[in-house]
Amino acid sequence: MASYRAEAQRTWKVAAFAVILLGALTRTAIAEEERTRKAMLAIGSEEFQESCAACHGADASGRGELANKLVKPPKNLTMLAEQNGGPFPFWRVFDIIAGDTTVEDHDTSQMPLFSQRMHGQETAGEFPPAPLRVLALTHYLESIQE
Repeated sequence: MASYRAEAQRTWKVAAFAVILLGALTRTAIAEEERTRKAMLAIGSEEFQESCAACHGADASGRGELANKLVKPPKNLTMLAEQNGGPFPFWRVFDIIAGDTTVEDHDTSQMPLFSQRMHGQETAGEFPPAPLRVLALTHYLESIQE
């Protein structure tokens, strides 16, 4: 019985160590995920301010400085989830920004396809790959939903 107890104690120590190690690894992974998410949102925010804010507004409400000069007012991008019935339509928004899904008034003088510009900048070596920038912008738009 003494050897059974010793084995149980060793097993308990190994299990306790594994739980502690797993907890530490989980905290590290969560912290890394949070850092990555913050970086992604920062890139998306910067992309939004550079490419979208003039028409959609710095707050994405559709009231940018150029909004009143457009034939059709820009969309309030903070309401996309609500207009979709609750969940943010992540991949639909991604496809629209990427130019893979056509939307009325996009790719006109009113609403250019910025993804084409992104691809041009990518090939010139000035910026990260366009799909990563589109992904960051989509995550940013998801983060500002009301």
